[in-house]
Formats: sequence, structure tokens, C-alpha cells
Amino acid sequence: MKKILIIVISAFMIIVCANFFYYSTRFNRQISNKTLYLDRQVKAAGQHTDSINNNFSGDISQIILTDDIFCFFSDPGCRTRTVDRMKLFFTQYGDLITGIKFYDSNRNEFSLKKDETGINWLEQNFVLHVQDEIILEEQLIQEGGSQSYYVPVMNNGSLSGNIVVDLDYQKFFTYLFRNSSLENYQWQWVLNDSGETVFNNSGWNLSYTGMRKIMDGLGKRGSESMVHRADGGDKPRQIISSYYTTRLLLRDFCLVYSSPVDSFRKYILMNSLPLVLGMLAVILILLRFMTRIISFRRKENERLESLERMLSGMVEEMPAGVVIYNRHREIIKANSLAAEQYGYAGGDEMKGKIFPEPAVTDENNYFSKHLGGTFSPEQFVILKRDKGELILFRTSIPVTFNGEEATMDMLVDVTMLESARKQEASASSAKSEFLARMSYEIRTPLNGIIGMTDILEKQELTDEAKNVLGLLRRSGEVLMKIINDILDFSKIESGRMILDEIPFNFREEVVYCYDLARTNIDESRVQLSCNVEENVPDKVIGDPFRLRQILTNLLSHSADNTSDGKISLVCNLLENDGETLKLGFELNDTGKSFDKATIKKIFGDYVTVESKVLQDDDESGFGTILARQLVGLMGGEFTAVSPSGLEGDKGVKLSFSITLFSNDKPAKNLNFDNITSFGHIRTLVIAGSQNRDEEILGSLHKLGLAITVTTYQKSTVNQIRQNLSHNGNRYQLLVILDDREFDGFTVAGEISASGLAGEFIIIMISSNDVKGNLRKCIVSGIDHYIVKPYELKELYDTVKISFLQVDRSVPVPKNEPVRRDLRILVVEDNKMNQKVIGTMLKSLGYSFDFADDGFAGYIQAKTRRYDVIFMDLIMPEMDGFESARKILEFDDTLLIVAFTADNMPESKKKAEMSGIKEFIPKPVRVDDLKKFFTSHFIKN
Repeated sequence: MKKILIIVISAFMIIVCANFFYYSTRFNRQISNKTLYLDRQVKAAGQHTDSINNNFSGDISQIILTDDIFCFFSDPGCRTRTVDRMKLFFTQYGDLITGIKFYDSNRNEFSLKKDETGINWLEQNFVLHVQDEIILEEQLIQEGGSQSYYVPVMNNGSLSGNIVVDLDYQKFFTYLFRNSSLENYQWQWVLNDSGETVFNNSGWNLSYTGMRKIMDGLGKRGSESMVHRADGGDKPRQIISSYYTTRLLLRDFCLVYSSPVDSFRKYILMNSLPLVLGMLAVILILLRFMTRIISFRRKENERLESLERMLSGMVEEMPAGVVIYNRHREIIKANSLAAEQYGYAGGDEMKGKIFPEPAVTDENNYFSKHLGGTFSPEQFVILKRDKGELILFRTSIPVTFNGEEATMDMLVDVTMLESARKQEASASSAKSEFLARMSYEIRTPLNGIIGMTDILEKQELTDEAKNVLGLLRRSGEVLMKIINDILDFSKIESGRMILDEIPFNFREEVVYCYDLARTNIDESRVQLSCNVEENVPDKVIGDPFRLRQILTNLLSHSADNTSDGKISLVCNLLENDGETLKLGFELNDTGKSFDKATIKKIFGDYVTVESKVLQDDDESGFGTILARQLVGLMGGEFTAVSPSGLEGDKGVKLSFSITLFSNDKPAKNLNFDNITSFGHIRTLVIAGSQNRDEEILGSLHKLGLAITVTTYQKSTVNQIRQNLSHNGNRYQLLVILDDREFDGFTVAGEISASGLAGEFIIIMISSNDVKGNLRKCIVSGIDHYIVKPYELKELYDTVKISFLQVDRSVPVPKNEPVRRDLRILVVEDNKMNQKVIGTMLKSLGYSFDFADDGFAGYIQAKTRRYDVIFMDLIMPEMDGFESARKILEFDDTLLIVAFTADNMPESKKKAEMSGIKEFIPKPVRVDDLKKFFTSHFIKN
């Protein structure tokens, strides 16, 4: 309340002071402007008077100094000429002169005047009875009420007479001030050298203060101003006066221009009256507003007091610890539960104590990460106890308590939640371990079954044996598919499934799934159709394997449930923002129809592995539910309704969408038809400031490219732009290197932003392949993306796509023979797998050694030099991870390949950390081994 009152009073004083300042400033400005105006006027009048004074004597001398003056009374011609000069002089100074006369020492006298009309001249020429006194020098003589100015006339050095000019100062000053006098607002008055007022056009008989200052200025020439008082007239008044001291015909005068100050005040007050009234209205409104605020604050304080009482009651009854403290962290209020948490007997005992600042430790970071994942470490308070620790989750909110700004901390005991989380994490870990073990245990015998079928298929068999062998292979593949579906379920459920982002042809994938589905239907009874609309792009980025899983599983479901009729798959483009594509699918059939409960059972909600296993009567398998979950993982939506609407009440209609990314690169208008060899391709390689990748540079040299290597700097983009003007040495190809230390995509982005991406073919070679890199390539104008490690042929083919006329062959020919003299060690504890792998290697023409466990493999690798080691990962005694780590400690150049039935992501990551660079999943196929040897062991 006091603050508000102070604010209002301050506002009122500010308004008053502002008004006073405004009026004072405006009044002073008016005074200053009027003073300046009076100064200009009085200077003009004074300078005019000075001019008359200066010219008067000269002009009268022109009359006296002529020869005609001496024969004035004797020669009519001389008189006529002299009279003409006198008339001209009279006319020139008519506002000051009333008459001119000339008399000589012979009692001759001539006078010149104007009649009352001021038009006609009156001339008199006569002889005086008594000789007038001849004045020896220029004098101003008072004669009655007028002034006469005497000028001696000399003839041959002797005084011969006088010219007398009669002056009327009143007439002169009246004429001088005729345009400057404004009744009641401005007047003029004149002081003589005796301090007498000789002229006054104010209309009042006034006496003035400050006369001494004016008299002191007489004879000094120039103008000054002052504010003083004038007494007389209707009332005393304050005036501004500007005065100018001058001299007129041997007499000093002070010309004064005066104006009353009160007229300015009236003017300002009259013009400011609306503003003053407005200010008063504002003040009244403020006062009214203040009274309302005071009333509102009074009610608000009463309400706050009521709320504080309610808050105190709620604090005590809340099922969480509550501590209220001020800005100095001094505890104002604490409930009994908070006291219990901090080991006090009651809340009153905590009052007045300092509430400790929250400390952030590794434990806080741990709990913020694992208890929800969205909380900050500061929100957890760990209190050590004799038996374990107490974990509190803290939430702070600002409050007003007892009229004081404070903070309320609510402390929730989450100790049991952390215990439950640990149990859940332990159970999840056990489940993952179980799935990995199950995968291993099932894949191991499958490795033998499928491997042996691969070998037997190459033998000469009877037709019956071939049929049995085909049935055996199909059974093994079905079992492998079930295992893969279970593992995919586990990955989705635990959030560990990561979608690939690779370029592929969308239509080819759909056609592949369509062709695969045709093999499962009787085309004489079921019509299968597939239509991908024209607006769906061919080139996309995404996970083709997961797309294939979705389509094959759903098409397989429709095929299994449709014995007659039709199955229709339609795909269309729903959204395309230039980067992201949303594709819609509609799969209709005329097979079995299902009720809602069965639909939910077949396609389900997010069914877990455990719930699926427990539903014994569910014959739908994992495929449909896996497809639905993959749709959600790919950013889409899934709906299933029955019937489909194709034919009566038959069939199922499946509508779903997925999100992919566009791989349509903007066309570059480049013509390289004149480039016929790799040596003609001028190539700029842009690398980071760290060590250059000699392997990449070596492969570029092998192609024969004319390369220039530069370390990226801020000026690199400008250098590239300048190179465009070098026709003979212009770059055609930019190769940007990307690794963990150097972000090549930043360079590509700057090149694109500078408008240079369309001027070159750009290849990005990355040793830091992460999700999203391909999409960055599209945005940055990169034409090709290559990931290390790569084969030289891949680099060759990439360059050849953009430079079609080059005729250089691949440095390593396609059909180069594979080495057969390899020293191979197979570390495998399962005898059946040893037999299968051994048979496959023999069929490919290789000899090999076996080791029955990881330790035996380590010993053999230490005693004999091998070219490659095939390592099982899960073995007794020493597993494959430890064995690989120990082997690479003494020979880090050795190539170790994992033969593993454990297909979990954690196992693969663990193997990579152990130094294993290649993976061949079980069951091992002969084709997998062929690809491996072709990739790594071509003869030089």
C-alpha cells in the first residue's frame, strides 16, 4: 500500500514539476524570442538614425561648399541653383526638418519652408533691420520649443554667414516609429542625454525603473536589453525593453522599444488551458484509480491471508514432504513428512534453519537418466541413511507466504520406484539374454541343416531325394523366418530396432513383393493386382528390408485367407514436401471376413512377445502384428476393417502409410562429353586439417584422376568460385572427405549456399556413416555418397556414371581370380558346425585348421600366422570376444570374421569393440563365403 501511495504522489509531483518546467521553458522562450525581436527593431531604428546623423552634415556641406553660396544674394542664377540644392536637402530630410534659412553679414536673409499642405514651397528673401548674430561653429540651439542647427558659412577663410536648419525631433521620432507601435503590446520611447523622456507613443505617462543602466549606456553606441517595471497608466507592469544609444546632430539619444511581459503570460495561459485541464483530469483519474487499487489490494491481502491459512493446512496434510523457504534459503515452513525425511522430530524444529542447496553428483545424473529420462539432475535429492539411502524427487514452485516471496519444494519419495526400475531392468536384461541364447541354440542346428542342404544340392541326386531336400530347405527357412520375427519383436519392444536409410528403387521393391506373393496363390482362382500410381517417385531413401517385411507379411496374410476372388494392392503419394514422402497403401481382398475382436487379435495393439506366446488359439502368427509395428516404426498409421467392400461381406481392407525420404536430386546441366579419360578429370579433394586419409587419396590416384588436395579453410569456397573462370584448369569433380574430426557436410552446405553445387560433380566419401547422411546429400547437392570401406570398383563405377565418355578400365578387373593359398583358422566349439563349415571351405578349394574353443584359437593364432580367422562368439571357457581381443593384441593386422548365431545388436557392437570387422550370420551359406573371399582376397 505504501509503495502504491508513494508511486501516486511521485507521479503527481512529476506532473506538477513537468508542467512548471514546461510553462517556465515556454515563457522564457517567449521572452527570449520577444527580446530578440525588439533587439532587431531597435537596432534597425538606431542604425537608421546613425545613418541620418552621418549623412546630414555631409549633405549640408554640399550646399555650403559651392561657389554659388557666395553670390546667393547678388546673382539670381546662383540663388536659383542654391535654392534647388536646399529643396533637395529639405526633401531628403523632410521627416526631421521644418525649415531652412540663410543669412549673411550684410543683413540679407533667405528662408525656405513648406505650407501646411506640405506640397508647396514658401520662399522669402529680405533684408534684416538688425544683423543676426553669426555663429562661429556648428551648434544646436534650443529656440522656444524647437531646435535649430547652425552651420557657419566661410568665404576665403572669413565667416560670412550661417545656414540654420530648424529641427522637429517629435516629428522625426513619430516617423521613425510609425510602423513599430502596437497598442498595449509594444511602444517606443526616447531619452535624451539629460535622462528626460523626449518621446513616448505608449499613450500613458509612464515612469520606468532601471533608468540608471540606460543612462550609463549613453554615448557608448550599440543595443542592450533588460526586463524592468513601468509605473503609471492603468496599472504597474513588468516590461521587456531593448534600447539603442545613438547621436543625432550633436545630441545623444537612447531609443527604447518596450513590450509588456504579462501579455506573454496571458498568451501562454490561454493556449495551455486545455493542457492544464487535461492534466487535472489525468490526476483525478489517477486518484480514482488509486482508490480502486487500494480497495482491491485490501481485498487481495485478505484473500491471500485466507489462502496462506489454507496453504498451511494443505502443506501439513500433503502426502509429500513440503519445505517453504525464503530467498536466503531460511526455512519458513515445513510439514511433518519433510521433517521425517530429513530426520527431525517435527516441522517446527526445521523452522529457521538453512535449507541446503541441491548438490549434483553422479548419482543425480544416474537417477535423472533412468527415472523417466526427462528430469534434470538437480531435481533429485539423495539422503544417506544408516540402511541404504533415501531418494527424493524435488519440484520447486515460487509462492508468497506470510507476505514474503518464497519457494516451496515438494519432495516425493521415489526410493521404491528406483527399486522397481532396477528389477524391471534386470528382468529386461534377462529376457534379452534369453532371446540371444535362444537364437544361438536354434541357429546352431539350423546352421548344420541349411548348410548341409546347400552342399547336397550340388550333388547328383534322384528326383525323390531332390524333393525331400527341397522340403528340408523350405522347413529350415520357415523356421529361420520365425526366429527372425521373434528377434524383430524384441527389438521393437525394447526400442532398439534402428531403421536403415539407404537409397533404393521403391517400385522394384513393391514388384518384388508382388512377385513373391504370386508364388503363394493359385492364379487360376485368385486374381492378384498391384498398382503404384505415377506420382509416386522411384528413387527413395529408407529401409527396403523393413518395407519388404511389411508388404510380404500382409500379402501373405491375404493370400492365406483368400482361396477365390481377388487381392488388390494400391500405393499412392499422400504428402511430398520435397524432402519427406508419405506413401499410402491399400490392400483389399475377397477372402475371409473377421469380426472386430478377431481383427484386433490378428493385427492387434502393440502385442509383446510374451502375450503373443500365451495366446494358444491364435493362428495368425507373428507376421501381421510385426507388419503393423513396423508401420508405426516407419512413421505411419495402420487400420484394418472387415469386410473389404470389394465383394459383399467378404475380405479385409488394410490401409496403412509409411514415411520415406526423397532421393530425387536436382539435375545439373553439365556436359563432359569431351572428357575421354580419367586423367582429364580435374579433381579437387577437400580434406580436414588433421592427417589426410592416404587410403582414399591412393584409390583416387589408382583411377588416374588429376587431383589437387586442399585443406579446408574459410577461403576455400572463394577459391572454388575463382576457379570457374579458369577454362583450361577448371575443376570438374569435387571430392569431399568426411570423418569424425572433419564434418564434410558443413563444407558441402557452404558450397551449396554459395550457389556452386550445380557447377561440379560432387562425391562425398565418409568414414563416419551415420543415419541421416544420405538426406544431407540430397539437400547439399551432393551427387554420390560412398562409405568406407569401399572397393575400388565402386569408386570407378561412381565416377563413370557422371563421366560417360571415359574409356579407362577398372584397375582391378572383375574376373580377377581369388587366392586359394590362404591360411584359415576356424574357431568353433560345435562339432556339427565344424563339419558344415569344413565341407563348405573344402568345396571352395581351401584348407583350414580347427580350434575347439576361444583359448585354443588364441594359442594356435599365436603359434602360426593366419590370413583369416572365422570365430564363433559364444563358446565355453573363453568366448569369441575375449579370444579376438587377445589375438589382436599381438597382431592387429589379422582379419577376424564372426560366425555367429547371436544376431542381437548388443552382441554386434561388443564384437566391433573387440576388433572384429566382418560378420557372417548363421546359418552360413556357401554364397556368403564366396562373397567374402572375393571381397578381401583377390590375387594381385
